Amino acid sequence: MTTKPRLNICTTCTASNADAPSNPRHGQTLFDRMQELCATRDLPFDLKPVECLTNCKSGCSVALNGSGKWGYVYGNVDPESMIDDLCELASKYAESEKGIVAWRERPDALRRNVIARIPPLD
Repeated sequence: MTTKPRLNICTTCTASNADAPSNPRHGQTLFDRMQELCATRDLPFDLKPVECLTNCKSGCSVALNGSGKWGYVYGNVDPESMIDDLCELASKYAESEKGIVAWRERPDALRRNVIARIPPLD
């Protein structure tokens, strides 16, 4: 059985354009909205909350990873306007052989949000 790639969402993030942390945190809001979306679709990736991706200056942050795939960290993800874009990106990532989604194939809203690209372990 093959493990699905994973979309990790930092639930402790504060949006980079926010004046102060919110309650719930912007990252938690992003996770909750993605979880609602994922519950209504059969998606090729798993969703996981994480406590910190140490990308606080560019929150909200998410990470994509999968077995044998390049990993990515994305920042400045807007929990209000980027839910569908994030779902599209994670689906394309999951469907790719090595985790590489061509720049032109990424949703416009997320093309310039890459913080890091991490080589696969295997």
